[in-house]
Amino acid sequence: MACWKAQLRRSTPPRSRVKPVRRGFAFAAFLALAGVSAGAESPFPDYPPKVGDMVGSLGGAPVAWETYDFSVGAYDSSAWADLDPDSKRVKARLMGYLVGKPDERPGRIFAIGETGKALRKGKARKVEVKILQGEDLDGPRLSSEGQRAEMRIDHVGPQIPDSYNRKVTGRIKAKLCPIDWPGQKCQNIELTFDTLMQVESTLPIVAD
Repeated sequence: MACWKAQLRRSTPPRSRVKPVRRGFAFAAFLALAGVSAGAESPFPDYPPKVGDMVGSLGGAPVAWETYDFSVGAYDSSAWADLDPDSKRVKARLMGYLVGKPDERPGRIFAIGETGKALRKGKARKVEVKILQGEDLDGPRLSSEGQRAEMRIDHVGPQIPDSYNRKVTGRIKAKLCPIDWPGQKCQNIELTFDTLMQVESTLPIVAD
């Protein structure tokens, strides 16, 4: 498993393509503060493949992220679900990248929710949402820590043949406040997600 996924495990408690929307001024300012270069391009145009979208609003301005499958010889998707070894509960995780920029870590969004003893539709528990200023998950960020945060899975599809992927859709709603990020303020975020989610072969799943 990639090192950033190991970092996600350590930093969280006891783991259809749509057109990119035009970002409003507030989010453009956020990107500038995050140090994101609007002109940066991936040196590998066909890798990684996009597998989903996270679309909605932040502070009333339209925003969008994308999920990608970075697997090369090992499973490494930015949308995945697995069994937490400590809590013995299934956790659904989404790491969204800025549209068309899978090589850029600043500006990513991370969301995690616990779905019980199986990956299933319904309201998740212990939800956490954060937008990262840089690479570090525990660095400057907009975070739902100490605030309200909701994740609801609306659909869990059947296993896609010859893969470990299932289509998963749902919604995220949270209040995000800055942690170690001067110049930012608390903002409400509302998103829908539609993505292929990578799952372990032995993971308990209740499909629609």
